[in-house]
Amino acid sequence: MDMASIYETVLSGIAEDLLPYGFKRSGKGALFYRYSADRRVACGIEMQKSMFNSPESCSFTFNVGCIDIYGLSDYYGEKLTLGPLRLALKSLYGGGVRLGHLCRGYDYWWEITDEMMSDLSAEEYYAQFLHADILKCARYLDEQARKKERRYQEGN
Repeated sequence: MDMASIYETVLSGIAEDLLPYGFKRSGKGALFYRYSADRRVACGIEMQKSMFNSPESCSFTFNVGCIDIYGLSDYYGEKLTLGPLRLALKSLYGGGVRLGHLCRGYDYWWEITDEMMSDLSAEEYYAQFLHADILKCARYLDEQARKKERRYQEGN
């Protein structure tokens, strides 16, 4: 099993699902993000691979979050860029949450094994195990962004 090509297929599926919601992929990385028109609100989804992955098995989770300029502390600075967004995704303080919590109610890690991939293509794996969760996440982030953007419209 070629984990690199499976991983890239999963990321490509995510990119395709998130495109209608205005998300971009950060280069060839595992971060997907979008900004509001005024760049005061940012949303992101980042795939995090397990440090215990092997050639026969890999697992991963997703860090999800939505931050705004008002939510940035001096620690992050005053400019909403990918740096603060990445930090927020990994921090409950910054508003980050795991996708498993949103979709299953607990910290869930997706797993791909050689055995699974003997029966499925990478595209089938994505469609069966991730597609619905990624769409749920996009809708969740849309709602979070709308709430934060309303704060600006109402004058904070």
